[in-house]
Amino acid sequence: MDSWTPRDRIRTLLSFQEPDRIGLADAFWVDTLARWREEGLPADVDPSDYFGFDFDSLFLDASLRLPERLLEETEEYTIREDKHGFVAKQWKGRAGALGYLDHSVKTREDWARLKHRLAVDFGGTSRIHYVSYFEPFVTYPSWEEIAGYYRELRRRERFILLHVYGPFEATWRKHGFEATLMDIAADPGFIADMARAHVDLIIGTLDKAREYGIEPDGLFLVEDLGMTTGPLFSPRSYEEILFPEHRRLGDYLRSRGIYYFMHSDGNIRTLIPRLIEAGIQVLQPLEAKAGLDVRDLKREYGRDLAFMGNISVRKMSASRKDLEEEIRSKLEVAKRGGGYIYHSDHSVPPTVSFANYVYLMELLHEYGRYTAS
Repeated sequence: MDSWTPRDRIRTLLSFQEPDRIGLADAFWVDTLARWREEGLPADVDPSDYFGFDFDSLFLDASLRLPERLLEETEEYTIREDKHGFVAKQWKGRAGALGYLDHSVKTREDWARLKHRLAVDFGGTSRIHYVSYFEPFVTYPSWEEIAGYYRELRRRERFILLHVYGPFEATWRKHGFEATLMDIAADPGFIADMARAHVDLIIGTLDKAREYGIEPDGLFLVEDLGMTTGPLFSPRSYEEILFPEHRRLGDYLRSRGIYYFMHSDGNIRTLIPRLIEAGIQVLQPLEAKAGLDVRDLKREYGRDLAFMGNISVRKMSASRKDLEEEIRSKLEVAKRGGGYIYHSDHSVPPTVSFANYVYLMELLHEYGRYTAS
């Protein structure tokens, strides 16, 4: 192919073939972009356009759609009730995790009272938006409006990813992180029921979207299952509670020709064989600081799984020699035979200068190109 569109490039890579170059995507902290605007990134240009990334994004709101309220605001932070079912403190102008203060589903009785809100049409608007579901106080468009936006997006010829919380992520946000981990052991049926309802909503929303001509190329499941030392729970708990829902979603996506991406922080290496059986096709972001190395993963899983990420954000702030070695050595293995997309091993922090990131892009274009193309 003489001229590759981003969409064709990614689809080719995910078919384990070699296009002109590897795919490109990334995520940035708010603080990082603020720094880069001062260092040369044009204020009126989206970073994905500036760096020539291959993806466009839509977002699926799989929340309970609870009323949102601003409970407190100072110059430094806000405290709000969120549509997903939590109360959280968020610092202004700074990236980082929310401070979760409370959750709406504490008991089975709470769940029985609120479960009906996980309906595709609850609220009377589309559950798909071009604004992230992370954002509070967002007005959602009608199905007709988001269908029009999707048609405009499609003309850009990028690979369109639809982002959504996975069943574990969505469950703990309404039930609480510690409570969810405790109930995975103490009341697994409760957690399984919430996970099942969540996947029902994802599938129902995708069916509804298809009626309006909205068909993403991939589903990006945000599902943090691990920590630095390994999974958050036992393989047996994963097998009994989450695997059936991951596989059910995978079966549905395969029937619709939609690629299945999973984002998970931490070291979830022991779960990878079951993730593959569930239908996961792309794993991201492969945290280097959690001990993952795409070179080892590529050798072990070959064409069974594609990889997106593993370029250490720590190396992005190191010497240029160290950064070049990181890119050269990993791409040399990861890009062979397709199946690799560049991404940092998490979001790029503000410790990385704009000049260093521009240099990183130069390295990716140098070492990520396929000579035969």
